[in-house]
Amino acid sequence: MTSREEEASQHLKRAHVLHSNHRVDEAIAEARAAIEVLPDYVEAFTYLGTTLITRRLRFHDGLPYLERAVELAPNDAGVHYSLGWCYEFVAYRLEKQASMPYRDPIELYELAARELQHSIDLDPEPGLKADAEDLLESIRARLE
Repeated sequence: MTSREEEASQHLKRAHVLHSNHRVDEAIAEARAAIEVLPDYVEAFTYLGTTLITRRLRFHDGLPYLERAVELAPNDAGVHYSLGWCYEFVAYRLEKQASMPYRDPIELYELAARELQHSIDLDPEPGLKADAEDLLESIRARLE
């Protein structure tokens, strides 16, 4: 591991510790610092995107981080699963909004289905595959 990889890894480790202590904003800053040190750090992009979406409901900020993670790791089933799961999370939340959402929930459900299917096609470990299949089934039922 290079010194830059080690430094980025330490930032992300701190992010996880801070997150577990409910210090999410500080954790987000650590994840951003990891990306500054190592601009292709897939795990940091995945963490940052997922956290912005699920803990801060900053959908328009979080999705690009996850989309970048998929670009960096196109054969990583877990990254595709994370993006698919977050597309579904955002779509569901936007459906419930009274105001006009910033993105079409149906489009997001379709994107979620695509990413989850891609995750399954990459033949991940059985637990991840089962989770992806369950969520994909739920999304397809919603789109019918």
